[in-house]
Order: sequence, then C-alpha cells, then structure tokens
Amino acid sequence: MNRVFVLLSAFLLPLPVSFSQQDDPAQDPYAGEILERSAAKISKSGSIEADFELVIEDRKEDLKHATTGNILIRQDRYKLNSSGNTVIFDGKTMWTYTSEFNEVIITEPDPSDDDFLANPASIFTWYDRDFKYRYLGETRIQGVHYHEIDLFPKNLNQPYSRIKLFINRDTLIPEIITSIGKDGVDYTVNLTNILTGKDVPDDTFVFDPEQYRKIEVVDMRGAK
Repeated sequence: MNRVFVLLSAFLLPLPVSFSQQDDPAQDPYAGEILERSAAKISKSGSIEADFELVIEDRKEDLKHATTGNILIRQDRYKLNSSGNTVIFDGKTMWTYTSEFNEVIITEPDPSDDDFLANPASIFTWYDRDFKYRYLGETRIQGVHYHEIDLFPKNLNQPYSRIKLFINRDTLIPEIITSIGKDGVDYTVNLTNILTGKDVPDDTFVFDPEQYRKIEVVDMRGAK
C-alpha cells in the first residue's frame, strides 16, 4: 500500500524540472512541453490539497477494489490519509501510521534510489532520465478535457510497463494517474476537489507519537 501512496504523491510534488528532449530525438517534444508546463504550474502553486479515489484492478482475476482519502503536499513534503492509514513525509523522514495496530513505522527513503515509486521527491527531475514519454492527444472524460501522456520506463526491470497521465488541459494538474503493472494489477488514482496555494505550517508534516496512547513505534532508520 505504501507504494500506492508514493505513486499518488509522485506526480504532484512541486519541484524544479528540466526536460532536455532536444538532446534525445527519441522523446516526444510536445509531451515534454506539457510535462514541463505542468511541473512549473505545480511548483508555482506552493501547496496542493486534494481528495482522491484509488482503484486497484486485477486484470487476471477480473477484480476491482476502490478506496478514498485525502492528500496534502507542500514542496517536497506531504501528508496522506486513507482507510485508517496515515503517511507523513517531511522531506527526509517518513512516518507510516496504521490505526488498526496503533503502530507507526519510521523510515528515511534513500534519495539516491532510482525507482521513483520509492523516492517521490525527485520525480520531476527524473522524467527525462528514467522515462520515454509520448503524447497520445487530447481526450474528454466526464466533460473534462485532458492531455493524455504515456511514460515508459527506460529500466525494463521496473514492475510496471508504463505510467499513464491525464493532465487537465486548463489547470495543467495531473488528475488521473495509472500504473500499468506487469503482473496484471493496475493502480489508478483519480483526484478531485483540488485546492492550491493553501498556507500549511511545517508541523503538519511531522508525526508526533505523543498524541497516540500506547502507540508502538518501529524505528527503521539506519536499518539495511
């Protein structure tokens, strides 16, 4: 489930971006332009808060499951709540709290990890390095016009074959994000009620175990 949380936040973290498609003729220049404009818009917004629906679809078993939640992002920090789970990341430390077990796991994601699902803080600097991208055109979903873009990992050992982005044509924010799994399991995130520019204090992105009675703290920092 944590991988899904990171997928959701990965495409919304407002970080600097540079697309060098001129150096790689295999890249789709128009897709690169849209991605760059999207990243710049998100970076300028300062913060983003949104409700989301996560849909997990198993194509082999013909099964589908959906859950909902809320995510708040400011710069390289985020807080996500969904189905009794809370994930907080302050740019260095990640707390994953599960209410069912009253347990929080503390980790420090490796900033050099080359899998964007494990390190969302660098997603907008990795598009050109780790993905080929292709513009599929404009599409309309429930009355909203989107730019549809496919991202293909250059590292063929990734567990997904491609990432599909549907970027709102007017707001330039990715509102639909789908990871197509090689194992036949796809993850789709649909964002709604998007609010940008909210003033968010620093302590929003710090987990305080003192607020939870008899909580179990599992500190994995430094563990290999």
